[in-house]
Amino acid sequence: MTPSPAALGVRRPPCWRGLAGCGRLAAAAALAAVLARGEPPRIPPLFPVAPDAPFPNAQAAFDEVRSLLLEHYYSGDLTEEALYLAAVNGMLRHVSPPETPDLCRLYTADEYRKLLDSLDGLQVSIGVKSTFNPTDGSLTVTEVLPGSPADGRLQPYDRILRVNGERLKGRGVDEVNRLFSGDEGTAVRLTVNRDVEVFECTLTRRQFETQTLVLSRLGPRIAAVDMRRFTSTLSADLAGLLKPLAGEGVTGVILDLRGNGGGVFAESLRAAELFLPEKAVLLKTLERKEKIKTYVSSNKEPFTFDLVLLANGKTGSSAEVFISALKDNGRATLVGSRTYGKGVFEKTFELANQYRVQFITGAMYSPRGAPWQRRGVAPDFYIDQDDKTADALLKLPARERLAKDTVLAAALKLLEGRGDSD
Repeated sequence: MTPSPAALGVRRPPCWRGLAGCGRLAAAAALAAVLARGEPPRIPPLFPVAPDAPFPNAQAAFDEVRSLLLEHYYSGDLTEEALYLAAVNGMLRHVSPPETPDLCRLYTADEYRKLLDSLDGLQVSIGVKSTFNPTDGSLTVTEVLPGSPADGRLQPYDRILRVNGERLKGRGVDEVNRLFSGDEGTAVRLTVNRDVEVFECTLTRRQFETQTLVLSRLGPRIAAVDMRRFTSTLSADLAGLLKPLAGEGVTGVILDLRGNGGGVFAESLRAAELFLPEKAVLLKTLERKEKIKTYVSSNKEPFTFDLVLLANGKTGSSAEVFISALKDNGRATLVGSRTYGKGVFEKTFELANQYRVQFITGAMYSPRGAPWQRRGVAPDFYIDQDDKTADALLKLPARERLAKDTVLAAALKLLEGRGDSD
């Protein structure tokens, strides 16, 4: 029989409390009814954007302030170009959610190219993740990305003391990051401390593919897949990974989305479609011009694995689209903690000066019409695990972390219990 929450060492998620929570739940219920009837929705924005007080003759006042600044500001370095750029950035911050003020933003052409590469699962770097200790000015390597320039050269717990001969003590995190960034084909020289040895290591920055899916077998009938990011090929890669498992007797799959901050929106829908039958609702969106749009599955032969999804507070955006689609359709059980809560989507427009501007153009709702902006998606079984512990555990293969990973262990118990009751 399936274990109870108490047997798993977990508890049901707490309900929203207080008037604000009740209001959110009532709004979700009202929206669900509107979506079901297909009527034009009349709901407030997910966060305030209207001015708190009237601002008469707004354009004239803007021009007046600009002129006054250019005439009276103490430094001649303040230019009209700087003021226009600041005004655009201010507009974009105003229409960003309060908890993520940089969500709506400008990109230079180079920044946008790097963003597209990251969504394709590509990056140009030396392939090292680390933590910075400003007290002694050292970087401790926490992860070496497979296939990267650092693979086979650096190891976890190596301490980087200098970059290109420059000491790191007294520098800020952004300044340290800039020392590591550079164009493809350029080199970076590191002074590294490993145990009692100090040595020089020169690495050449190059493009490499990041690993977004990691498969582990947890038993003859159960597999686990770490889903780290929704890249442009995620759904096809996931299908290719899962297809052989059915023929190998696997009946249960754990999809671990802890730390998955999202990625390509369309791929989250395609990935959910792998498990949902034809005509099942995947997502509902609300846009200014197109009003309500409903996305449905067209898959006539979905996978039939018994699914458990893992999530935490760093699971967001496209990962939440994927989770809500499977959870609302009763296709998966969610274990862990409440997700991040990014329930809006953005569109990017190219400007005449070759910059790109990104801002919110729509809100997302689960198949049942529930928003998750700010609130996140609640788990079916709640297990408290701090981010630091989760980050450390997720660097290990699933089989190696199973003994210490309470979230993964609970998911495994759920699947084993269901298998015993078959």
